[in-house]
Amino acid sequence: MILIFAAVSEQQIRNFENGNIDKNQFIDVLVNADRIGLSQIDRAANVLANDDEFSEYYEIIGAGEILAGGDGEALVIDPISFEDEDGSGFIVADPAVYMTNDEIKEAVGILESVDKEQFKDAFDFKMKKLTKRSFLSKKKQALKESAPEIFEMLWDEIEALRVFYQKASVGGNYAVVFSMYEDEDFE
Repeated sequence: MILIFAAVSEQQIRNFENGNIDKNQFIDVLVNADRIGLSQIDRAANVLANDDEFSEYYEIIGAGEILAGGDGEALVIDPISFEDEDGSGFIVADPAVYMTNDEIKEAVGILESVDKEQFKDAFDFKMKKLTKRSFLSKKKQALKESAPEIFEMLWDEIEALRVFYQKASVGGNYAVVFSMYEDEDFE
């Protein structure tokens, strides 16, 4: 899964909600918006949350309102299959949500409170739990060997989202968050 974060104005959200622009026009807004796609940010949030389903760390990945158009229907971008340059495919499926500028500012605060050392401690704790589980015993060594690369990948996504949110918050924008799933996620 890839989470897409798009910075849009409050007015653009209201125009869609009130029916002043239709679904296709709003999708054009999303296409032209400042945006970022992150494939592991949900895992990074899970590491920080330490399995607490009510953790504030999940707020960084779009715990906002479901975005609905003037007809009251949630914005679900019609499933569109397409291929990347490497031949892998994606499909868009989930309803979009949005975060207000205040919620983005809260997410910035949450992300700014996490330093690399704190995240490393949380990551190491999570890895220790994963490698203790018996069903992973055959892959334990591979997981341990990959840990430094996995850590850096997750940390890079936290940093990228922090920068995106900082820019969006300063501009007074809202964030629209939606998911893209790799085709094999549906097999």
